[in-house]
Amino acid sequence: MKSSPLALRKLLVVMAAGLAAVTTAGAQDAVVLKSGLTREGKITGVSAGSVRLQMGSGATGIPLADIREIRMDAPPEFDAAAAKLSAGDTAAATGVLEKITQTYAGLPAPWAERALALLGDAKLAAGDKEGAAAVYDKLTETYPQAKSLANLGRARLAVDGGKFSEAEPLLQPLLDASAKTALPAASDGPAFTQAHYLAGRIKEAAGELEAALVHYLKASALFPFDKASASSAQKRADALRAEHAGLIAP
Repeated sequence: MKSSPLALRKLLVVMAAGLAAVTTAGAQDAVVLKSGLTREGKITGVSAGSVRLQMGSGATGIPLADIREIRMDAPPEFDAAAAKLSAGDTAAATGVLEKITQTYAGLPAPWAERALALLGDAKLAAGDKEGAAAVYDKLTETYPQAKSLANLGRARLAVDGGKFSEAEPLLQPLLDASAKTALPAASDGPAFTQAHYLAGRIKEAAGELEAALVHYLKASALFPFDKASASSAQKRADALRAEHAGLIAP
């Protein structure tokens, strides 16, 4: 007996759904040890200097000192928090990011570093400067390799407080790095946008309008990876050119 085309299509849909379910169910986090051994399971957090890994019905703690690499996608809450912060909902973003960082701070993964940085940004955007400074300090302590990311937050604090001379050296490593590429890694792009926007504000405050315009244009056109900073930079660039006829980027 031949199957009808409709019945065959239904069968293929069911089979595809079943395969997707199996694939999803089989997706696991992985912890690669310095010894070369890889352990798979579900990473549930970090505590007491160890990564908690759920494997079947059991769980184990793996010391961070023994780990070479973590393979784990960012939880969906991370992207949701970033979207809320971008939309200006600082309270909601702060609440979600605090939960994420309480659970995963210390995990050697780029998104975990970024979560701490975003928490500082959210607190700063909400006007909690002391809270933001404390988070940036924690970021440096927890992820020493993320010093430039923490310094970006500190520079933002300094610029907002009118302490431009303090902010400039904090931004310089990021500005130097941005000069070496036009296609930054996804993890670096937003930091380059913010660094050039802040550098523009510093130069504008010093009366160096051409230099300010260059930084604003780099933030808005060359490195437009952080929407809020790129938009602010474009507005300042437009305002400078409107206020100073003939002003062009050298």
